[in-house]
Amino acid sequence: MKRAWLLAALAAMTMLLAAALSAGAADNTITVQLSAQNGSGESGTATLTDLGNNQTKVVVNITGAPAGVAQPEHIHEGTCSNLNPTPKYPLANLMDGKSETTVPVSLASLMTGNYAINVHKSAAEVQTYVACGNIPAAAVGQVAPKTGQIGALGLLPLTMLAALAGLTLAGGLVLRQRAAR
Repeated sequence: MKRAWLLAALAAMTMLLAAALSAGAADNTITVQLSAQNGSGESGTATLTDLGNNQTKVVVNITGAPAGVAQPEHIHEGTCSNLNPTPKYPLANLMDGKSETTVPVSLASLMTGNYAINVHKSAAEVQTYVACGNIPAAAVGQVAPKTGQIGALGLLPLTMLAALAGLTLAGGLVLRQRAAR
């Protein structure tokens, strides 16, 4: 009877740990709307995911992009209405409306309200912007991912993992005592 209870407790802790990990991962992702510029008809989203260790994955999906044309894109300081023309973080060229890049900066650092993602028409026409989206600032009271945080998810999963380890150890001790009898 005690062994069944112990197994049920371990299963419950494992499910809680998995739920905490998946919820924590969702908190470290934002989506930026990219709006068409200069009559391009190109718009879409950029999904930014904090990978920890001062790295952010940027996945861009644009509709209306020309097929087979490499389109430069960058993260710039400023906003779409007042963009610093010098790119801060280059992104992989958009190809057929898609790209994926890992940049060497935390998501929290990008969420100051002073960065935008900008897509250019082509390498030959880099001065023509076809889509842009402002990376939003972390809202007041919102817990943004923090640089130096333990892992990418914080202390809750570690606490739950420690509780699971404690239950496993306790279960082992109970079984050892039973075997000694």
